Amino acid sequence: MLFSAGLGMPAVLRLVLLARELQTAGHEVRFTCAARARHRVARAGLVPVLADPHRFSRAWRPDLVVYDPLCTDSTATAAGAGVPTLAYLPYVHEPLPPQPTVWIDPCPALIRARPEPDAWPVSCQAYEVPGQPTPWLTKLPLLPRVCITGVPTGTRPEDRRRARLFHRVAEAVESLGMQLLVLNGDDHPWSLVLRGSVLVVHGGDEGVVYAAARFGVSQLVLPAGEEELRAGQLIEQAGIGRCLTGDEPMDSLSMLRLRFHIAELVNGGRVLPAAAQLGTSIARMPMPADLVPGIEALLGRHEGRQGGRQEVQRAGRKEPGQEVRRDSRPESRREGLEQIRQEG
Repeated sequence: MLFSAGLGMPAVLRLVLLARELQTAGHEVRFTCAARARHRVARAGLVPVLADPHRFSRAWRPDLVVYDPLCTDSTATAAGAGVPTLAYLPYVHEPLPPQPTVWIDPCPALIRARPEPDAWPVSCQAYEVPGQPTPWLTKLPLLPRVCITGVPTGTRPEDRRRARLFHRVAEAVESLGMQLLVLNGDDHPWSLVLRGSVLVVHGGDEGVVYAAARFGVSQLVLPAGEEELRAGQLIEQAGIGRCLTGDEPMDSLSMLRLRFHIAELVNGGRVLPAAAQLGTSIARMPMPADLVPGIEALLGRHEGRQGGRQEVQRAGRKEPGQEVRRDSRPESRREGLEQIRQEG
């Protein structure tokens, strides 16, 4: 089974969980991803692939492809594999073609705008590498903790404007006497960070939306673009957070509004109970291990159809006294991989 992930670390870590479950069930798994994520894949006990995913797929000939529908390399690999495919349904972004054989939907129904009727639901979990956490993160904070992540670092006017808004939010948090935690990058130990947090401030990234949702933490979204704005609006409509843009002037009045919004998200209203209830509902959703029997059944149906076609083709080609050859797929895999090694 071949897993093909894109550039985003949250999407990689979501695929890693399912890949580990399939490998534990006895299936042979390979994982293609960006270079910066290979160490995470290897630490999870999986085999990262260094070659181009499309070339590797043609050589290795997987029986199943699980791919990122927002990555062009991954979708090309799925399109050319000629086998059943699975993909995680994106939160708000439009997936690239082709359609997978089956969609996997990690999004809880409360914040899913357009559900896919036949998708397999699964809890929006992500793999975390066990490590040595900072001691203060393992203890519940004495003050309400607010996490801020996704602060823009670019030099475009839009990036600078949004960065100022993030900084204003940070100032408002500290002025309210709360504990502030600013996270850089897109790879965080959410199980440690969010268990003691009451609010996450972010730019609408899918991975952060799901992390906050499964831990029952309210969210304040400062959207990065149109898709992230839709994500924030869905969160606000679901009653588990608020979505703010930087259209308001950076004056004292806007700071008062920010303080009010943050205090409301942290201390009262209906947002905290709604976020906690969402986290409870996510805990009851199927886990990645629960998808394994369905995946194996899907493969069985596909192999049954392929076997019937091969028997018809063999019967048509067989000469009197000629022995029918068995499927040489393992040999073909070895030959293809040897060719990649020689070319590389």
